Amino acid sequence: MASRSSRTGSSHDLTRRACSEAEPSYILAAMKLLVAVALLTAACGSKSPSTTTTPTGGEGSAAVTLPDVPFENLDHEQREEFMKQKVVPVMKALFQKHDADDFADFGCQTCHGPQVKDDQFAMPNPNLPKLNLRDLGNFKKEDVEWMQHEIAPTMSKILNLPMASKENPKGFGCPVCHPVEAG
Repeated sequence: MASRSSRTGSSHDLTRRACSEAEPSYILAAMKLLVAVALLTAACGSKSPSTTTTPTGGEGSAAVTLPDVPFENLDHEQREEFMKQKVVPVMKALFQKHDADDFADFGCQTCHGPQVKDDQFAMPNPNLPKLNLRDLGNFKKEDVEWMQHEIAPTMSKILNLPMASKENPKGFGCPVCHPVEAG
């Protein structure tokens, strides 16, 4: 893959064109969804509970059995396990397939930033590129398309949330992860 331009900074500067049709009111509605997603992101770094594990049969490993409920109804330990079981394996594969070098060390910090060291997982992550949803021209077309056609729909599916649209501005979209420029 070609190297990133100096205007983009990193491969995390990817999503602008994917969200270029969003209206400011849709952005605000999507930000409300952030509360639920912030809870999702809080799950990435704490220790998992030992009292709710069930053996999986593999080399002494154990996996937390997650209830079949919406993410926002999971407690902290269950959210953490949800991220470990469902989000990280899928997203790591997609990110590394897109750019194995940039995402060689994919983990919680990739999406949630350095604040994970302080057990902070709030989204949007202020360390991700701030998006101008009306102009994503500073990003490589292939990166924007990747975010639009692979990353956003996959996260939406994992979280069992509909994608954001004009008809559903509260759905999953760019502002869930990225800060957005006002305007």
